Amino acid sequence: MKQLRWIPLLIVGVVIVMNYSCKDYDLYDEEKAQEINDSVMPIDSVDKYHDWMLYNTATVTVKANDYVGAQWVKVLTADPRVSMEAEVATQAPISDGGTANLSFCYPKRIDSLYVALIDNEGLYTVTRFKPGSQQEVDFSAPLYRKQLIGYIPQPQVFVFCYEEEMPYIIDADNDYNDIVFYLSYERTGDRELRFHVQLAAVGTDKQVAAAIRLKDFKYTDIESITTVGNTSFNKNPQGEEVPNQILTVHKNKELLLESMNDRDAVINLFCDGHWATGVLRSSDEDYGRMVRKRYNVTIGSSESAQTMVPREVTYVVTFKEGVSIENLTFDLIDPFIIKMFLGGIYEVHPFAYRKDNVLKEFKYDELIRIPWSLTIPYKKFRHPLEGVNIGFKKKDIMGFGAYGLRGHSFGEWSMDQNLSLDWYLNEYATENQVY
Repeated sequence: MKQLRWIPLLIVGVVIVMNYSCKDYDLYDEEKAQEINDSVMPIDSVDKYHDWMLYNTATVTVKANDYVGAQWVKVLTADPRVSMEAEVATQAPISDGGTANLSFCYPKRIDSLYVALIDNEGLYTVTRFKPGSQQEVDFSAPLYRKQLIGYIPQPQVFVFCYEEEMPYIIDADNDYNDIVFYLSYERTGDRELRFHVQLAAVGTDKQVAAAIRLKDFKYTDIESITTVGNTSFNKNPQGEEVPNQILTVHKNKELLLESMNDRDAVINLFCDGHWATGVLRSSDEDYGRMVRKRYNVTIGSSESAQTMVPREVTYVVTFKEGVSIENLTFDLIDPFIIKMFLGGIYEVHPFAYRKDNVLKEFKYDELIRIPWSLTIPYKKFRHPLEGVNIGFKKKDIMGFGAYGLRGHSFGEWSMDQNLSLDWYLNEYATENQVY
């Protein structure tokens, strides 16, 4: 499972100790540490300016000047008349002659998007635009008017994948499957957003919690958070709540929390990823000792791993009067996991927020160059199997891994953030190395 030999492990261990214990005496050589780090990392020569973002953020002003009885305006990732892969990047209420200012995120691999006006009969009027160069869109020359679409495009899904080994570089296997969940959101009212969270995999044997910070939306901006059907990741399908006595990482089960430093609103997902799968029950003989299998990261079942049906919970967030929710995008959504290491509690965030302390105080160390989490703007993403590196790349030699196809590889994207922007698509995965 681990690809590292004992000698570089020993060297890295010494460097880590120097990092934590000798900084006051200027003995820590960051450049040397990174050189050693590169020798044991699956990717060398990582793009030092890498932001690890596979998506862009844009804003567009839409003018509903084609009088079609519009009720909603939607930004779509594809033409819904010809592609069943079209997703809703954002939407808002609108009427004929009205204007909407929309902010949204979209995959970097895509250069054209679509805007649709939808009337009360569900008929679509659609035009195309380029988000990288167009800030205004109207319907003076639509692709088509008031047409029935064969299916209803669903909210855009992003996949969030985490390595829970942070900050222990020696033990990292870079399979990004310790926690995997699918997240989408949609505006369903003037003051209401719904967040759909599907837990797809738990590839760790340790207790891990999870939450979502809404960056720049304050705790006091929220009127309430509920869930559809009163479901909860902290309860199994039989309604049994995760026992307090087994919780060591995160014990608060309230749906709405407040971040420590900036007072942002936090949606509390689950206290224990294994309980959140819905597989465990209080009547299980070993539940008190928590036999922690790995879920949906192996082919078939064993004593330590098994498959599960992914669970989904929908969170209904109602904002207070006067709070503007039009500008919420995925880059303001900060899903993170909470884990324990050597008695300390750490948060693992998307790269942009990697140093932020939201619910727990911890120290982030930059020793590792590749991120501890990945955000994939692709609803069909298949995460690597347990112990399978996401993709090696050493100098000019392509190594092995789940996404290692030359010209479309994780390694090439790591070395240059402008290359292989489509590496995560299913056609570039190694079939026997992804779930």
